[in-house]
Amino acid sequence: MDFAEFDGLVSRTQAELSEEPPEGFAAFDAWRSSEEDIARAEDELDVRLPSQYKEFMLRYGGGGFLFLDLLPIVAPDRRIEDLVSVNLGSLRESGFLAVAPVGTGDWWGFTLVGKECGEAVDFRFHEDGAIERQASGFLDFLVRYGLGKAEKAREA
Repeated sequence: MDFAEFDGLVSRTQAELSEEPPEGFAAFDAWRSSEEDIARAEDELDVRLPSQYKEFMLRYGGGGFLFLDLLPIVAPDRRIEDLVSVNLGSLRESGFLAVAPVGTGDWWGFTLVGKECGEAVDFRFHEDGAIERQASGFLDFLVRYGLGKAEKAREA
C-alpha cells in the first residue's frame, strides 16, 4: 500500500465519521512529529526507524488513530508516554521497538535487526516475549487495526 491509497482511505473514514460522530469519541489525534523529532528519537534510541512509520508520523502523528493508540514520537505533555520513554525502559534489551500498546501489556511494533527496524509490524507478547508477524508494513497495519473495524462496519 502506498500513501496515496492510504490517504484516500483515511479521508473517506474521516468524512463518514464527521457525518454521525459517536458522542464523546475523538477518532484521530494529530500529534505530528518534525524531521528533527524523528532524528532525535533515532539518535536517543540508537535505531533506524522504518520509512513508512516516519512518513506517517510526519503526516498524521501519534495519539489516537481510530481504533489504535500510537505512541507519539514526542508527547504533547509529560503525562503521556512517547516512543523514547517507552523504549528506553524494559523493552530496550528485547530487540523490539514498541509503537502501539495493545492494552493488555502486549505491544505492536518493529523487530530490530541490529540497529535497524524491520518494515513489518509485529505483536510482542508481554508474558514470554514471543513475537508474531501482524502486517508486512506500517500502512497495512494501520488499515487492518486502525481503520479495519470501520471498513468492516461499512461492509455490513
